[in-house]
Amino acid sequence: MKHYFIILVSVLTVCCSRSHAQEVKQDPIDQEYYAAILKDTSVASIGACSFTAYKKWEKEMNNAYDKLNRMLKKDKDKQALRQSQTAWKAYRDAEFTSYDHMFNRPGSKWCFSRQDGRVDVVRARALQLRSYIEALKLNGKK
Repeated sequence: MKHYFIILVSVLTVCCSRSHAQEVKQDPIDQEYYAAILKDTSVASIGACSFTAYKKWEKEMNNAYDKLNRMLKKDKDKQALRQSQTAWKAYRDAEFTSYDHMFNRPGSKWCFSRQDGRVDVVRARALQLRSYIEALKLNGKK
């Protein structure tokens, strides 16, 4: 019986590690961003790459917001989305201010932390809005 338990644990470990190894497909914006950073690791290049990624994620977020807004038919749903986006923008601004204070230190790693953090915040919102769109599609509210 003990041997079966060991075999079961071994099989589960292998399956889980293989499943974990098959990473989630990375968004093309991120693929381009990380490839560019790996190509040139200078502070100026990382800054430019971060700015480009931020702008692309911001555009993606705005596109997703517009699409989601068009999908919503009830005024109260649209109003809730607008309120959510307004609250998110306040969060974004406060988060960026905190990055400016926390990471305003000498050294390029701090510059990258601040810039990459900004990309992360906007990326997260874009992906969140995308997930809302997919949820509505699955529930037949195309």
